[in-house]
Amino acid sequence: YEMQSKLNKKSIDQLIAMCAHNDEQAQMEVYHRYHQAMFVTALKIVHNKMDAEDVMQDSFLIAFQHLSQYRGEKNFGGWLKKIVINKGIEYHRNKKKKLKLVREHKPDAYENETNETKKLIHNELLVALKSLKPRYKNALSLMYLEGYDYEELMEILNLSYGNCRTLISRAKEKLKEKMKPKTPNKSEKTYPKSKSNL
Repeated sequence: YEMQSKLNKKSIDQLIAMCAHNDEQAQMEVYHRYHQAMFVTALKIVHNKMDAEDVMQDSFLIAFQHLSQYRGEKNFGGWLKKIVINKGIEYHRNKKKKLKLVREHKPDAYENETNETKKLIHNELLVALKSLKPRYKNALSLMYLEGYDYEELMEILNLSYGNCRTLISRAKEKLKEKMKPKTPNKSEKTYPKSKSNL
């Protein structure tokens, strides 16, 4: 108890140095300082308390195993939050949850379709999202899957406001292109016919 009381007075950087040497009490102190905030972050992504708890626990394990990658250039909470976000997105993707983004890109079709067709639209969206470049895919997932706003995205992605808006805008355009129905190239199709008629 006395040791834990001393740890309470230590800075996060001091605790991280101790954690790097597998000090379990220091790890517990770090956990106590950040677990509530990280749980809330995870819950925003997976929308389920039990799943959020799993994501949070896994994220702390990953963080403690990869402390050598923490350079101290940002606050530890921000670094840890990125791990939680990435783990949450991975967890969410693996469970194939429905994405809210479909309502923006196919709102009319979505509202008027049957449940079976809605599933097809969601599957189409998942395929399109996965085919995007990682930076586009992650940006859209953070905004629509988790509900983060531009200010939070700026911090997570380490971008200026202008660059953040540009990234989201380009990502949306790419996603819309991916979701457009593919039409056969008419010139390629009609050329052999016109040739045969000569």
